[in-house]
Amino acid sequence: MNPARLLSRVLVAAALFASPAAVPAATPVPATPNASPPSSDPKPPEVSPEEIFTALCRALRENYPMLELTGWKEAWVQEFSTRLRAAPDRAAAFALMEELVCRLNDYHTRLSWPGRPRLLAPLLDAEPVLLSADNNGPRAVWDERPPLEMPSLHGLTIAVTFAPAGSEAQVGDEILAIDGLPVAEALAQSWRRAVGSSAAGKLRSALDRALAGPPSTTLRLQVRRGSNPPAGETAAITAPRGRRPVEDQLSSREVEGVPVLRISHWGTREGTGLRDRFDAELERWRNRPGLILDVRGNGGGSDGLAEEVMGRFLRAPVIASISFQRRVPEQTFGRFVSMAKPRGPWSYEGRVAVLTDEGSMSACEHFVSGMIEAGALACGTPTSGACGWIRTVELPGGVRLNVSRTYPLHTGGIPSPLLGIPPHLWAPRTLADVRAGRDTALAAALRWVQGTAPLPLRLQPVAPLSR
Repeated sequence: MNPARLLSRVLVAAALFASPAAVPAATPVPATPNASPPSSDPKPPEVSPEEIFTALCRALRENYPMLELTGWKEAWVQEFSTRLRAAPDRAAAFALMEELVCRLNDYHTRLSWPGRPRLLAPLLDAEPVLLSADNNGPRAVWDERPPLEMPSLHGLTIAVTFAPAGSEAQVGDEILAIDGLPVAEALAQSWRRAVGSSAAGKLRSALDRALAGPPSTTLRLQVRRGSNPPAGETAAITAPRGRRPVEDQLSSREVEGVPVLRISHWGTREGTGLRDRFDAELERWRNRPGLILDVRGNGGGSDGLAEEVMGRFLRAPVIASISFQRRVPEQTFGRFVSMAKPRGPWSYEGRVAVLTDEGSMSACEHFVSGMIEAGALACGTPTSGACGWIRTVELPGGVRLNVSRTYPLHTGGIPSPLLGIPPHLWAPRTLADVRAGRDTALAAALRWVQGTAPLPLRLQPVAPLSR
């Protein structure tokens, strides 16, 4: 199973699609012979969508750390107030409120409500990929903040990157339609309720959402396979949606004599056993001149556990991140500096590369930031930035807003919520790479780890504060 996407999909599905109905209900209390009859008091009136929307906007203003850096405009409030009044039902009203929250492009800031649809991912992986390695235009999707409407897919396409044995899908299938809709139309529909700090990150989130559906349903795809367009046969295929097996937190392999250690998620600090397992793996490869850490698709977990792994590569303390926490409801901030320190009886001294992509989120960004500060090479595509340290705000009608409290700075003092952490070596895949089974990020990292070249210059794109 493709390790770079598996846990990311599990975490993203949990973050984007979990319903309050999924929370275990209270255990029913058996009736007793002397129980009082049910109350005849009238049921309290249902809270209107307009009241909930007003409370939501107030909660965002009073809690979110820096609305200004998300492109927030007060005109949005009037826009959504007007659209809300025209909503045909409560489901449509909640979808509009979710769209407003998603304009912040912060995967830690999410809205949930009673009756929210529960969606599951299909049993396959798909990603946006380049049509040609010679086309430099599509790189702009990593260098630009997401627009309100989905940009053109010019130079990009959607490809199946993992398909389980026995499935109708094949790795390298180019997706042309999703559940009967042309792929661009399906992505445009899900774009408004997707999140990502860059256009590329949001496109990946929109794809995840477009492929997801209710439990026990079947995804229908129209695909082109066999060769690059315009040639190649087309086929109608299906894939079931459902729960997927959880990837092992730590795994390792050897590629061209270089150890590749895969960390799928950071879990919780207690109970995972990752620290001891990682120490044992590192001891095994101690005398190798270089190794690669693969954290693509690592959706986060414990910052502390990430720092413990980081500590095995440090000779001196490094700043992994600096967080500014808003003192709600004021507009003042407290500053927290996260220092990662050396850990263990020895530090690994070989060349280290870290593989990243838009699925590297939350605590994984903390890890990538600290590893870059320690001198590691980052390779692949940028991480997905966001604010952090979630606070839950209860809104009327059983609605809940999980909202970020801190604004983090990562390696080099750059606010990662703007465009994530870019790599030293850019290595996105093309459709031809996927069909040939080439891992471009791994290949680029191997060349650097096996060589003697110094760290290349790492360039950070910037974006204006308003769109």
